[in-house]
Amino acid sequence: MLYRQIVNLPIIFQLDENNIGKIGHYLNRNFLSFQNVAVLSGPDFSYPIAAKICEENHWQHFIISAEANYPAVEDLKTKIQTGRFDLIIGVGGGNIIDIGKRISFLTTINFIAVPTIISNDGLISPISVIKDENGLKQSLPAQMPMGIIIDMDIIRESPKKYLKAAAGDILTNLSATNDWVLAHENNGDKINDIAYHISRNAAYSLIYFGQIDFNFKPFIKQIVQGQIYSGLSMALAGESRPCSGSEHLISHAIDYLKLTENVLHGTQVASISLFSLYLQKKLADEHLYYAEKIETPFFFHKLGTDIENNLPLIFKTSQKMRPGRYTVLDTINEHEFIQEYLNYCSYIGEKLFTGIN
Repeated sequence: MLYRQIVNLPIIFQLDENNIGKIGHYLNRNFLSFQNVAVLSGPDFSYPIAAKICEENHWQHFIISAEANYPAVEDLKTKIQTGRFDLIIGVGGGNIIDIGKRISFLTTINFIAVPTIISNDGLISPISVIKDENGLKQSLPAQMPMGIIIDMDIIRESPKKYLKAAAGDILTNLSATNDWVLAHENNGDKINDIAYHISRNAAYSLIYFGQIDFNFKPFIKQIVQGQIYSGLSMALAGESRPCSGSEHLISHAIDYLKLTENVLHGTQVASISLFSLYLQKKLADEHLYYAEKIETPFFFHKLGTDIENNLPLIFKTSQKMRPGRYTVLDTINEHEFIQEYLNYCSYIGEKLFTGIN
């Protein structure tokens, strides 16, 4: 029997400097023609960028002031359908991109992502994080962008905290793929080999980068490329497994319990990933060195004042986040989870005392 896998990968992928005004050119050279284009943006940093794009191409601008939640998606979906738009372009951060991908999925209208910040691998993943009516984040099916146009000049101007979060987010690929192997060995889960290696290579390309410096253009470009590769790995796998394992289950639990405020997703999962790697007996000095260089917190309980007192509840909640997703958390119980975290904290304390090389 011949097995085939069909994946809708982006047609356009442009990563360069000063390319934000070339969207029409990229469409034309790929023989793509659209009659009615809707451009989405936020009200702040992305607004003038989107406004300029609309002015140059005579496209319609929609400003999204609300966060990515159900009402915002439904309201804009209705406007897009009523206006008979045949292309959606999202200019902005994760909020705008998630809304654009979700509406693209619901309406089957093509979507192009023009990120102004990059902080995690959600840019081209087939998933949108949308808040429900209770304010809780839900991972919902989304359409991968038909195109991604990234202006490195704009990305470099974004606050460094977003780049640090993006650099940290890619570290989670290692703990996620370790969990994937564990799930295959103990639960019979299927592994997509290409997706597995793309995900891990994205992480290694940063961990072993020669000059880890957020003012160094090649390193910033490598972060962006790593996020693209992470998204591609999830598209190839048809699920988030290549980039989401035990570290994301714990993070989802912390979010569900509302134990952190204003912590970027990439920063949070990166911090937890170090503990996941420890649980998997895969934590190496190079991981800690990289985390130190990109300023990822070693102790995730310091991300929120109430996390340390709620470790048992976090463990229980994490097991409910993605039913059927086998990870290293399935190999321990609540007591062992707490003890292992205490052991991890002691281990990190010793490493910090002697120095991480």
